[in-house]
Amino acid sequence: MQSVETVRVWFEKTGPAKFISHLDLTHCMARGLKLSRLPVWYTEGFNPRIYMTYGMPLSLGIAGLRECMDIRLTEPVPLEAVKEKLGQRLPGGIRILEVTQPREKLEHIGYGLYEIRLEEDRPGLGEAVERLLSREEIIVKKHTKKGERDLDIKPYFQEAKLAPCQNGVLLEVLLPCSQEGSVNPGLLLEALKAYEGREPFSQITRVKLLTKEFSEMG
Repeated sequence: MQSVETVRVWFEKTGPAKFISHLDLTHCMARGLKLSRLPVWYTEGFNPRIYMTYGMPLSLGIAGLRECMDIRLTEPVPLEAVKEKLGQRLPGGIRILEVTQPREKLEHIGYGLYEIRLEEDRPGLGEAVERLLSREEIIVKKHTKKGERDLDIKPYFQEAKLAPCQNGVLLEVLLPCSQEGSVNPGLLLEALKAYEGREPFSQITRVKLLTKEFSEMG
């Protein structure tokens, strides 16, 4: 029986790469792994493919500073060599940070820490965001596989940290991000438009993933 080892690849997805869909990201990684000539393990069956399994996928347009993907190797390879060989074969904006032995299972991911940067030439953006967050409820439409439903996002954003930045504000917020359910940080932008009539330029970044116990994933 062939021996396989699972390793965890940590990477960032920034710049133009944040507009690459998760499917296209998977294609990029698969191509990079093939070109790297690393001894990756393929799934069995009629249509073998490189085994890759990800932490929670990023929504289109959201950057990620510490994302992760598990792969399997059929031969021992130094972790630094995996980082170097794969990193040389990926497009701009997708950069390998490190390769580690998995500490927790990917199913243990429970939260994502996000930064939401909002900028607008029009004055009063900070006050508009504060008014929105101070409301008793913030109802938005959430799109699901079963259709649209009303969602009160107030409980998810009530602990958000708000700080001024050039031409706008910067929010830091911890949101559910798991196989059981996630809250897209972009819902705040929809609420800001609906309640305050503001549509600022936005940059959303997932800084890191945390476990259900609020420790950093490893």
